[in-house]
Amino acid sequence: MATPATKTGLFIVAYNIGTSLPGAPHLNLHLAVNTVDEAVTGQGQVTQAVNPPVDVRTNVQGDFTYMTVMPNNTHILVTLTGTQAIQWPSTGGIGPVLPPNFSLRMVLASDWKSGTANYKYQVGNTWHEVKDVPVKASTNL
Repeated sequence: MATPATKTGLFIVAYNIGTSLPGAPHLNLHLAVNTVDEAVTGQGQVTQAVNPPVDVRTNVQGDFTYMTVMPNNTHILVTLTGTQAIQWPSTGGIGPVLPPNFSLRMVLASDWKSGTANYKYQVGNTWHEVKDVPVKASTNL
């Protein structure tokens, strides 16, 4: 299982997640992946061109695991949970406890460059679910 990512220890990656259908939700993720601890942290933004427009920002954290079904057929499962992104002063103490506003399960190819995702996000008190959408690594970090 010697992919470039497993040798790195830490790498940065960005993903565009969604279809190109007009009015469909779109997710941008910017992640730091710690391959030693199998930990993932970063930020996400869900947007959708509807009225009123959707703009959900979230700080995400989670983990990943390698899934090998057969020899030479490895995929990566990334699981993330997000909380509302807030500006908290550095001298403000520990800060508030924030409930989750985002959840993601993403299966990637062994090179971390493509896959599919299921995610849900919260707008107000309503959760919206997006299933089986394409994931593509982005060069926009």
